[in-house]
Amino acid sequence: MRRRSVRYQGARYRGRRRPRYLLWLAAFIALLLAGFLAARLIGAIPQLWEAKRQTSDASVPQQTEPVKPDRPNIEPPSKPEPEPPPAPPQEPQTVVENTSGFELPIQGPHGMIMVNLKIHPEESGASSSSIAAAGLPFTILKEGETRVLALFGDERMGWVDKDYIMVNLPDLIPSIIYRNSNAESSLMKNLGMDLEGITGQVLYESRVYNEKLEREEFIMPVQYRMAQKIMEAQKTAKAQNLSIVLYEGFRPYETQALVAEALQQLSRQNRDTSASIRKNGFNIAYYINTGISSHQMGSAVDVSLAQVSRWEEHSFHGNTASIPAQFSEYSYGAILTGDSEGIQFSSAQRSRHGLPDNTSAWMPTPMHELSYLSGTFNKPTPPYTSNAWKSDLSKGSIQYSEYWTEGAQTLQNIFVAAGMEPLASEWWHFNDISSWNTAKKANISGEFQVGTDSFSRAPGFAAALGE
Repeated sequence: MRRRSVRYQGARYRGRRRPRYLLWLAAFIALLLAGFLAARLIGAIPQLWEAKRQTSDASVPQQTEPVKPDRPNIEPPSKPEPEPPPAPPQEPQTVVENTSGFELPIQGPHGMIMVNLKIHPEESGASSSSIAAAGLPFTILKEGETRVLALFGDERMGWVDKDYIMVNLPDLIPSIIYRNSNAESSLMKNLGMDLEGITGQVLYESRVYNEKLEREEFIMPVQYRMAQKIMEAQKTAKAQNLSIVLYEGFRPYETQALVAEALQQLSRQNRDTSASIRKNGFNIAYYINTGISSHQMGSAVDVSLAQVSRWEEHSFHGNTASIPAQFSEYSYGAILTGDSEGIQFSSAQRSRHGLPDNTSAWMPTPMHELSYLSGTFNKPTPPYTSNAWKSDLSKGSIQYSEYWTEGAQTLQNIFVAAGMEPLASEWWHFNDISSWNTAKKANISGEFQVGTDSFSRAPGFAAALGE
């Protein structure tokens, strides 16, 4: 039999079957084409359906209310934000009625024991063996006729005599401007010259957070009886739109001794310094006492004045006081050395003041200029004899100093009216003679530090403990 010849894609096969893989390939391509056409057709169906629906809706009147779905949204709701925990309930603020005579209640001030003192269990003074050491701080809880109820850091509580304690002035008279320079940067100088180890130094610590005032403030204590007179002085100042600027009250004995030694050392080295503290019969003790001074006894303050242009009412635990919001402290005469127009001392060194013609808002010198330039009077007067200066002034045995100013006179008038005495050698220094006498009899020495452990408390807290 004759065999047939067949051509297939250029290859000749005789009596053979075509390869199967070619058939599979053709089938696979056909399936791909069919799938592609089917997908195009299926994708077009929603578009055709939407067009048909829109055409149908156009012939139906519109609904005035949206049709509610037959079933709720089946999508899971979003997870709600967790609510913050409720704030703890705040106790209502207890407002203590102020009957103290000060700007703020007597409950809650920081106090200090001035001499070893008995702690009495009752106001009447029942005997007790408990003793509070000199310098020990406490919180005043209640005031009696002659004693205050005190809470000490070791949780002892009892009554102590008012005559032998100091109270922190900021706790009672917040309207005073407090600038304790010796606790920040000492201003002590002589003829404008630095005292080695003193000028610009922190001589003791006294600034701390005050709970009663709810701010940082200096601890600036004076005797309780003197604090009452300072309150009267501040009232007089405020009536003239002025405020006391308090630079120092209690000064530790250790600080007193350091300043005295530094001034003595400069005096030994510099003849001008020596002459400036001895001029007109004065001596070093009039500028910095070499022993116990009235500052250690809590019976003296170093102060200036500020003109207040705006007062602001401020609430302290419900009790309000007018606080200087805008003020300008009185200016000071400059100490100029080496000037040809100056005052001749023991050598070629010269010193003079720079004061304007109108001195109503000026003080004679910068604060704590330890020389005769800062004098109140041109000669000494007995510093601890009440009204001795008035008698000497009326007799003409003393006169106001060469550099006395109207501003210094205003300051003196304010403090004298409140029952305090000026110091002949320092325009800024005022003594409470009655407090000084009390301290002198008790041999108070001030040999302790002010410290930064504040016992100032909110009046409501103190009053509750004092019940």
